[in-house]
Amino acid sequence: MDWKSGLALFLLVTFVLHGVAFTILGLKRRKVTYFVLTGTFVFLTAIYLIKFEGWNLTLPGTHWPLTWALRAGATLCTAAYLCLIYREPASWLWKLFRRKEAR
Repeated sequence: MDWKSGLALFLLVTFVLHGVAFTILGLKRRKVTYFVLTGTFVFLTAIYLIKFEGWNLTLPGTHWPLTWALRAGATLCTAAYLCLIYREPASWLWKLFRRKEAR
């Protein structure tokens, strides 16, 4: 196994574990933000599964790599997460922006 495959496998396992952890947190705490993060890690897991397996998948009807669409999905989930926690009082992002505004 070369270093790229090893890195892809490491990230694949890491993203699966993060996805499971955020799903459990979402179920326990009943917060949508954790499920949005689960979505991010589902997309990242799919990307690194494709990389680890060495598949060359494209979007149907195009020559664009499928990983581009998966990256867009991960980015949208992350952006949605940031929007949600920006509005949630006492979240780390809420505190960060309020501290900045106080100066």
